[in-house]
Amino acid sequence: MTPQHPVEIELKLALPADQAALFLKLMARRRSVPLQQNLITRYYDTPDFALSAQGIALRVRKIGRRWLQTLKTEGERQGGLSHRAEYEMTVPNDKPDWTRFPVAAQAMVSDALRTQLIPLFETHFNRTAWLLKGRGGAQIEVALDVGEVRAGTQSQPICEIELELKAGQPDALYELAQVWATKLDLLPLDVSKAERGVRLARGDKAAPVKSAPVKLHDDMHVGEGFVAVVQACLAQFQTNLPGVLASDDIEYVHQARVALRRLRAALRVFRRVCRLPDELLEGVRALTAALGPVRDWDVLCDEILPAIAPHFADEGAWQSGLSVLEAHRAEARVAMRAEMIQARPGAWLLTFQRWLFQQGWREGSAAQHRVQQSALKAWARRKLQKGHRPIVRGARDFGHLQPAQRHALRIAIKRQRYAAEFFTAMFVGRRQARYQSVLQDMQASLGRINDCSVASRLLTQAGAESGSMGDFSRGWLTACRAGDDQKGTRKQLKNFVKWVPCW
Repeated sequence: MTPQHPVEIELKLALPADQAALFLKLMARRRSVPLQQNLITRYYDTPDFALSAQGIALRVRKIGRRWLQTLKTEGERQGGLSHRAEYEMTVPNDKPDWTRFPVAAQAMVSDALRTQLIPLFETHFNRTAWLLKGRGGAQIEVALDVGEVRAGTQSQPICEIELELKAGQPDALYELAQVWATKLDLLPLDVSKAERGVRLARGDKAAPVKSAPVKLHDDMHVGEGFVAVVQACLAQFQTNLPGVLASDDIEYVHQARVALRRLRAALRVFRRVCRLPDELLEGVRALTAALGPVRDWDVLCDEILPAIAPHFADEGAWQSGLSVLEAHRAEARVAMRAEMIQARPGAWLLTFQRWLFQQGWREGSAAQHRVQQSALKAWARRKLQKGHRPIVRGARDFGHLQPAQRHALRIAIKRQRYAAEFFTAMFVGRRQARYQSVLQDMQASLGRINDCSVASRLLTQAGAESGSMGDFSRGWLTACRAGDDQKGTRKQLKNFVKWVPCW
């Protein structure tokens, strides 16, 4: 069998298991006749997962009576859409045969690694596949995979939709996915079955994901920088989204909220040259609003109250009041998930990714186009300097600022911190790292003051239900706000005024 074209273009979507039947009904309305297959796939790697570390997946799959071996590379993945090299051909049994791979594929894995390969995990799933025609002559293979990945005695469910482009333009994949996203709770999925199998075999647990450095380089234009920064923010939000919807780990909510705050900061930095459509902006606002209240309750219950508890003498009254507040937090979490589902974050992510793919950000005036094509590093230097100046002014006048002005200063510091982080790769050095650290410390210091204010509001909202515990906590927070941790904050701001920016 001749190897397939070495580039696979695919859009992967996570589908809630309880909506698989609905998806089948939607597909039944189409004229395409489905193909049913029970697939068993065995993945090979070294005992220390050397292939996975290189972004390579090697598998042998049984389809009917045939065995197919496939070698895939990690490639590029953004918002569920992947472009990766793929080599596939028949083999006589369930073991890889390197002699059948083309030279380019063989060169990816050394002889030393090949001798160490063993089967480490398997996937067992039922595939229902259709071949559809899209706009502009596109041909798309749609596959619904339902089953599980197994590694030893451990297993994880699989329920996902794969759209593989057989002919035409990748935009056709987004167009089809957007239609389904109006009826199903789909989420873009960047994690392959192979990656899930590796994590299962290694015993890795799912965990919240913090922001990753943005991959920028000195030769980039402003428009390219915009796409890279926004993609990094979307990736963090997308990765934490399943945990927000299903896990009780409060860090998922925190990291998803951070991702949206970073996205809003990025849109502000680039707002005069790359404008987001109103539909996508509204989605940012709706998702941010949905996450905010539950995060406030999390901070109160898990960060603020534990610091106050040792100073309250009546343990029984404390536990009684805490139970009331925990009930309010649980209600906020239920409401958050309902709002998130109503906001259809998967559909929003798909729409956002399609807009980026179509280079919708290039729409604008001739002057905006010129800026988009200008050098990113020089432009970033000017933006960072512009964001630095109002913080210096606020730091000098901090003792005379009203609460609203101090809040505005905290927001300005937060935005500048994110902007500095976005452009880290362009201004590497100790001063850059120290500048970000100083901004982070100032943000945290002023943030504690804001957290106390929000916590007081939530305690007031709970009212008499929280009893003497609530009264004591409100008094404690009032005293904290009166102090404002001003000594430490003033010292940080005073030092910032003297700081020489890294750019």
